[in-house]
Amino acid sequence: MLSNNTAFIYYGGFARFGGVISHARAVEGALHKMGWNVVLISLDSLPIWCRYIPHAIEKIVNFINRPLGFYYKGLITKFLYRAFFDKSAQLRIYEDIYLSWNSSIPSITVMHAIWSDNLQAFSVNNLQLETLISKEISAINTISHPVVTVSYPYAVYLKNEHFAGQLKKNIDVIELGVNQFEFKKNTASNPYSIVYTGSLEARKNVFFLLAVFKKLKKANPSYTLTIIGDGPDRSELQKFAFNNSLDVKFLGAISHSEVIMELANHRLYMHTSTKESFSYSLLEAKLAGLKTIACDKLQVPSDFIDIGIGSFDADDWCRMILNSNYSNNAFDKNKYTVEKMTISTIKYAQ
Repeated sequence: MLSNNTAFIYYGGFARFGGVISHARAVEGALHKMGWNVVLISLDSLPIWCRYIPHAIEKIVNFINRPLGFYYKGLITKFLYRAFFDKSAQLRIYEDIYLSWNSSIPSITVMHAIWSDNLQAFSVNNLQLETLISKEISAINTISHPVVTVSYPYAVYLKNEHFAGQLKKNIDVIELGVNQFEFKKNTASNPYSIVYTGSLEARKNVFFLLAVFKKLKKANPSYTLTIIGDGPDRSELQKFAFNNSLDVKFLGAISHSEVIMELANHRLYMHTSTKESFSYSLLEAKLAGLKTIACDKLQVPSDFIDIGIGSFDADDWCRMILNSNYSNNAFDKNKYTVEKMTISTIKYAQ
């Protein structure tokens, strides 16, 4: 790993917030520390006249033939990245199967999630879904360099269930990691203080979180809830809380360091998402010393969830939380460091 090594990281969206861009920035920082010159490419990197074209393509195609707009958005993004940023390097990291192209340069594609497995916010029939899945299978099978995903449960799920054995390409696993120096000992005084952090969108199922909180609050008024994050459902969630006389703190989108500080003020982390392939939010809650509550069917590392619940019935969640003790399950934080993740990424690519 010489100091003149150059790495390109290709991210398919605007460099704002979210798990994928967090991964890209973490790897970028770790590579810098190892002496690499790193170029992080996002839609912001394109000339202004064309940086919004992928989103326009997505909306137009989805209007005509949903959900293929997401697939073609990836293709047009790849076309633009190749046109502007197909430069010599010693390493290429693609943050999406829809972006990657084959070359002689050591490369790796990270499959955080796939669109056909994340359509909870859209009305899609079986034929439309199967069409998208077929295109994704073809895209993955034609990648010549290593393809990895972010957890072992998600890799098994993709291979055996979602793609039903149709993948010819081997999918390896590099579990994600975070910089852990910011996390301090949890000193929260209220054992009934609940926090959630993440996007306020359909997949995260935050209306269900409020429904569970309503039942918990009725059973024990000491319960509190703080929601960190923003998204398309925020105004309706605030309206639901107001109409049901729920005193919920909506902090909106705050900086990552502020998220870490806020987590330390709580004892319980409730994650009502219906779909996850890894979940930085659950990992960070564990690192902050919180008791984590989530659906046990999520494809995340098993040590991320302290109270796993097998249904999305609010009464079940309420009963499990009320009847649980507050000792956290064993958790090996050394498995989830940025350094380990980045070194594994280099090794797979080379």
